[in-house]
Amino acid sequence: MRIRLRTQAPPRTTPPPILQDRDQLAPYLEDASGFGPAWTPGLLRPQEEEEISAFLAHTLRFPVPGSEVIPVPVLPQAGRTSLTGGAVPQGEVVLSLERMNAIGRLERIGPREARLSVDPGVRLRPLLAHLAERGWYYPPVPTYAEACIGGTAATNAGGAATFKYGSTRDWIEALRVVLYNGDVLELWRGQAVVDRHTEVEIALSDGSSLRLPIPSYRTPPLKKISAGYYAAEPLDLVDLFIGSEGTLGVITRLVLRLIPLPPAVLTGLIFTRSVSEALRLAGALRDLAHRSRSGAPGADVRAIEFLDEAALQLILPRARELRIEVPPWARAVLLLEAELPEALRLEALAERYALWTEGQLPDGDPLGALWGAIASFGLPLEAADWALPDDPRRQTELMAFREAAPRMVNELLSRFRARDPGVRKTGGDIIVPVEELEACYAASREAFLRRGVDVAIWGHVSDGNLHPNGLPRTSRETRAGQEALLELGDWVRTRGGCPLSEHGVGRNPVKQELLRRFWGPEALAQMWAVKGALDPPGRLAPGVLLPPSPSHRRAPEHL
Repeated sequence: MRIRLRTQAPPRTTPPPILQDRDQLAPYLEDASGFGPAWTPGLLRPQEEEEISAFLAHTLRFPVPGSEVIPVPVLPQAGRTSLTGGAVPQGEVVLSLERMNAIGRLERIGPREARLSVDPGVRLRPLLAHLAERGWYYPPVPTYAEACIGGTAATNAGGAATFKYGSTRDWIEALRVVLYNGDVLELWRGQAVVDRHTEVEIALSDGSSLRLPIPSYRTPPLKKISAGYYAAEPLDLVDLFIGSEGTLGVITRLVLRLIPLPPAVLTGLIFTRSVSEALRLAGALRDLAHRSRSGAPGADVRAIEFLDEAALQLILPRARELRIEVPPWARAVLLLEAELPEALRLEALAERYALWTEGQLPDGDPLGALWGAIASFGLPLEAADWALPDDPRRQTELMAFREAAPRMVNELLSRFRARDPGVRKTGGDIIVPVEELEACYAASREAFLRRGVDVAIWGHVSDGNLHPNGLPRTSRETRAGQEALLELGDWVRTRGGCPLSEHGVGRNPVKQELLRRFWGPEALAQMWAVKGALDPPGRLAPGVLLPPSPSHRRAPEHL
């Protein structure tokens, strides 16, 4: 079989000048990872796709002193929320997409389905608010709502509700991508579905062609995975660009699939007496969700978040300002979200709780199922904290309690770094089959503590996704924590999991090594072949995801 795709030519216009003022560049030299040092010769902040296309075409053959001609390398960047250094420039021109933040017209395509075209710089919080006002919902959003939609597509991000709805890849219908030479490729799902025997030719506007090799390796069917270029049999080429971390093209437009906004969402914070108890309760809540979705009595739990005792201790200072009372016996906590068939106010909740305690609540009531699961572990229901659907402020506070864990770790590491500049973030992003969660938690703690490094662990236990975060006080402990992450990567692989679940790989050398170990040399060679086919000069995000090639060149200082 042979598929031929055509691109659109770049505009015949002069691109806007790049910004080179040092003060203007400063905010674009870092992301949430703390990776560095960073350097860029300039910044382009386009508002339209045409500006990106013109810039890439204009700088494809750029003269530098000595009469050499090179393609100017670029680094796509949006919300700068990367935890892997993927948005930190290492000599490339920064291509910030944050001003490309238009939200298109919502198009209804069925009684329970719609789609929406958005720019890559649209942030998740205003996107969700925009949709909620119109009664629609985009499910696969990460827990950090300040991220940009383009970045979530670049890493195939997942979030709390991935347990029910899947990751970003499952919800993107189409992409517009600017290729290395400024040509624009538009892809709709189902337009180019290929297998390893398919010949794929991309006809460029100058008359030349790109021939894309189709990988023969297969991405494991885990709930969420962000570990290099996606490959399946068959493969939709839309999926190849999702999770490619800006290395194959610059995403300039996305078409999202939407569903009706759930009638109501109940949020609950449940404290447990041990980590084991928390993980077993999470299993019971997953069972309720599976029963509910099969039509049996249960509760439609869509997310289960987890924090262990070390993480809980880190965020205790925030508990008072968030009006959360942590019981003295608490050693772990779960945060759940459950979709309800109808809105619920406090009076109705109290009435149903009274009926449940008296054994008079009808069978099949989702609240009764939730309360019954918690009570079966002997946990006092009065120690749980519930945010009702009509109380968005309380829902925000409970979510902020969970989100305080990574923030407190970053603050702690900043203090340690002030004493030892070699201190770095050593955070894991591992996923295992849910039946391996308890063993995975134990292995994570042991790997860090055996090396003398404190560790706090949280994650999306509805999916089997844990984030062990080392708390290194010194450069030596940082190296020890990195060794722990590599050991965990090997352990996870033997249990049917992956050490790269939702954050991507970026420039992080430990994650790049995890990628190499996970896939092996043959699959990595195929990824390089894909990169070489779609970006022959290697100018798009060089050194991100895959290590920099020997021929990598920095941009000239004067453009």
